[in-house]
Amino acid sequence: MATGVSIVIPSWNGLELLKRFLPSVIAAANQYSTQFDAPTEIIVVDDASTDTTAQALLALGFEGANRRDTDGEELILSLIVNKTNLGFGPTCNRGIDAASHPLVFLVNNDVDVEVNSIAPLVENFADRAVFAAHCRVFDLESGLEVGTGKLGTFSRGFIRVHRSYVLPQPAADLVGSERYSMFASGGSSMFDRQKFLDIGGFDELLAPSYWEDVDISYRAWKRGLSIVYEPRSAVRHRVSSTMRKVNQRKLRRLQQRNRLIYHWVNLHDGWLFASHIVWVVLLSLSAPLRLQLGFLSSVFAALKRLSLIRKRRIEERNAARRSDREVFEIFKLLESRTNVLAYDDRAFTPREPLP
Repeated sequence: MATGVSIVIPSWNGLELLKRFLPSVIAAANQYSTQFDAPTEIIVVDDASTDTTAQALLALGFEGANRRDTDGEELILSLIVNKTNLGFGPTCNRGIDAASHPLVFLVNNDVDVEVNSIAPLVENFADRAVFAAHCRVFDLESGLEVGTGKLGTFSRGFIRVHRSYVLPQPAADLVGSERYSMFASGGSSMFDRQKFLDIGGFDELLAPSYWEDVDISYRAWKRGLSIVYEPRSAVRHRVSSTMRKVNQRKLRRLQQRNRLIYHWVNLHDGWLFASHIVWVVLLSLSAPLRLQLGFLSSVFAALKRLSLIRKRRIEERNAARRSDREVFEIFKLLESRTNVLAYDDRAFTPREPLP
């Protein structure tokens, strides 16, 4: 029997999205289970929605998450409902903690999953050092490729994680080190459940949302683990469907706050951290001139959590097995490969049809 997979879907007021996209997730789960004789389950974690998500899912056959009989062939459908709105990270943590299987496929409620996407992701975990594997992502509306391999570096005081790359040769011919990726997106990635829990899950210091996936991925790299890009597994994402409903100015400030917290917790190299602080001071002093007062609000919001940040920083520094520079060197070597095409644009036009 192949490795069992739990699929966790966080959702907030997402009934219409689940109606549209959940069937593709169920089809992919059934395909993997049937083809490889592997148990699967789907866990939806409803983050205290005010729509009728819970009632609708119960009517579809979802049951309470305490159902643990996963030995049979039937796809298990479970529902967890938060009593209060916790945010993305804590909601995902609840689902992953409740999962029954060694591998967890974390999928946003606005993601259409290709039917054969699960098996290629699972293959990567034959390497015990792999912490996560992430999909190839296409924007549902434009068709543009918006999620490929991610490179990591340090520049102008910040860890840069959004420079991307593609691989022209068939993915099946590439070894894991040729597909390393800086982070695994929380919306379409598979995780080793035990490693995820051992690291501590998504850091709730970043709640309600943003940078949780970048943060836990960097913590995994620092612990000596690895993350890979799996281009054979494709999904279509209706980008930011849930967050379109939220005040965009507040979201930008939250993103910047969490970006700062991520650096203050995880960047341990003395010279690099000093460079980061200098840049934060310069950006803060120039914020009024640049009409970016929101940056100052983000800095103050991060500083309010300084005592918690210091505690987390000590914990992560003690747990690290790789230095920051060693992590960046991995991606410097990756980008130097002749078969790697790196690019800076967030959207990249595919050179081949979606599988």
